[in-house]
Amino acid sequence: MPRSASLLPPCSSCVNSRTILCFEERCLRFPCGELIQALRVDSSDLMLLEYQDGRVLRFLRRGEFMMKLVKHSFSPILVAACTVGCVHWPLARDAPVFRVGCRSFLVAVPGLLYALRFPPTCPEQRMVFLEVLFMRFSDYSDLSHIQTDMGASDNDPSFWIRARNKIRTSLDSKLLQSGYFAGISPTAVGGQRSELLRVCRTSGTAQVVMKAVLTGILQSVHTDIHEMKPDAENPSRPVDIPEAYPNISVFTNLMEALELAWAVSSGSSHLLREAGGVKPAMLKPSDFNTWSLNKSGIVCLVKLLVHTGENPDRNSSNQLASEPEEGTEIDREGGEDEDMNTEMIFPVMHRGD
Repeated sequence: MPRSASLLPPCSSCVNSRTILCFEERCLRFPCGELIQALRVDSSDLMLLEYQDGRVLRFLRRGEFMMKLVKHSFSPILVAACTVGCVHWPLARDAPVFRVGCRSFLVAVPGLLYALRFPPTCPEQRMVFLEVLFMRFSDYSDLSHIQTDMGASDNDPSFWIRARNKIRTSLDSKLLQSGYFAGISPTAVGGQRSELLRVCRTSGTAQVVMKAVLTGILQSVHTDIHEMKPDAENPSRPVDIPEAYPNISVFTNLMEALELAWAVSSGSSHLLREAGGVKPAMLKPSDFNTWSLNKSGIVCLVKLLVHTGENPDRNSSNQLASEPEEGTEIDREGGEDEDMNTEMIFPVMHRGD
């Protein structure tokens, strides 16, 4: 099956990076796009560093890691997402990823901070290529010296707490400069403040966006393409590939729409708080295109999310990890994960609301 050569990462310090992708890539064709498995690692651990309680490192899932790319057939739209087991999260060029150890990463989606760990048995070649992919599809920073400086093992929960503290200033700055919030979502009020609930919604939203692109539900009328900005200081600068990368707002706007709907329908709108005066930052000159959802796109996909939440496929592998009875504090181990009722992902919307 032919591969999408335009999705190959740019040349990097790893001279074999293109060879690795050709070896790893699997491509499935759908009516309106292609689903590409760019990288697979047999084992990984996904955890959550909570904002509400800085002492808690919550175990989410242990399982196979995959990075998936979706390319639309009739527009330049791309979607990139990662999975560990059944838990998905999106990547975006304005969503930070920090490498904090040889096989350890902190991955941010506004409102959430994931800890991603690979075992020592994971081949170094795969870690090199994962870094190449993160460089391509996220706001990536290599701070792997943090683990060396601390002299700590990523098996120690306190390592992740300390690593989060070291990158927190940079993380918050990146999010605020891009026009997002740092910490808990300002529209998450009342029962919506659960970070595990946001993990579930993030996973469901990433899957719905990918499926909407592949099946043609998401059409050009639903999206805005933001073309690369000319650089006055270097007008002849070569451009990147013509594909358009998603802004992380593609996903966060959908989640915040659900949070707002809950606040209004439950009579809790008085709990909504301002986003601390955060305003969208000016787009800086860049060598890549981006895309976002317009109002009609948000309405279209929120309806799809509601339908997904009300009609879960209980036989699918898309069940998400449930909340353990207690999180993993820095001085003890966490509990086991279980399957979650997928109706919990979108509990706020009901037919007729």
